Amino acid sequence: MRFAIVLVPLACACAAAPVREESQLAELRGQLAAQSEQIAVQQRRIDELEVKLAAVASRAEAKTVVIQVPPQTAAAVPATKPLAPAKDPRPHLKTVKLSPRMPRHDYNPVERAPRIPATIALREPDEHALASLDDVPVDAVIRAEVEADHSFASAVRELNDGHLAAAEVDLLSFTEKYPRHAAADDALYLAGLIRQNRGDCESAVPLFDRVPREYPAGDSVVPALLEKGRCLRMLQHAEEARRTLARLLAEYPQAVEVTTARQLLQSLEESQSGRP
Repeated sequence: MRFAIVLVPLACACAAAPVREESQLAELRGQLAAQSEQIAVQQRRIDELEVKLAAVASRAEAKTVVIQVPPQTAAAVPATKPLAPAKDPRPHLKTVKLSPRMPRHDYNPVERAPRIPATIALREPDEHALASLDDVPVDAVIRAEVEADHSFASAVRELNDGHLAAAEVDLLSFTEKYPRHAAADDALYLAGLIRQNRGDCESAVPLFDRVPREYPAGDSVVPALLEKGRCLRMLQHAEEARRTLARLLAEYPQAVEVTTARQLLQSLEESQSGRP
């Protein structure tokens, strides 16, 4: 009884081995049949191509056949009689000559063109205005420009020497006295920096705001926007600071201050994400 229990698993193992070999053999036979079918299909395509090639070659030879006439019948065939030409499959095209379009004699484009006034009303200059111009000498205009330049240079000198309070007063006075001067926007920006350095960002932001509003083409617009964003960040006005810095990046992407503006924006985002 003990031997029977041992021999049964051996018999099962021996029976399983032929079954596995038969399945592998069947799989190989299937692959061989599939490859044979592919080879047969390719062979049929080759045969079809050979038949088509032979037909094309035979038609080409038929067009170049030369008929040799025996000498005894050469006199009976007229030498000048041409062979019938092959039918041309292309349709016969007719040449049609188009006559040029004649211009309409009843249409004149000049008549329909808009009328432009040929006369201009001239007005004599105002005598009082001319007299007021004569009253201002050229030397006075030049003297005023020189005084404005000296005033701005003096305020900047005070700023560099560390006299911040006096420089702030002189810069704001210069802006009020010479609002059309080329350095007026620079004076506003420098006055805002003085207040920012003093820790008074509340009063510095309005000065930075005036630069792009009153002098949009000035060269201090971008620095003013940057320092305004910095002041707003210090005042905990995160949303307004983000809008100001985003405006700088959008309107002046090639400015030198762009790198600092991106850093300030990144710090704003990090501070906002760190809040509970």
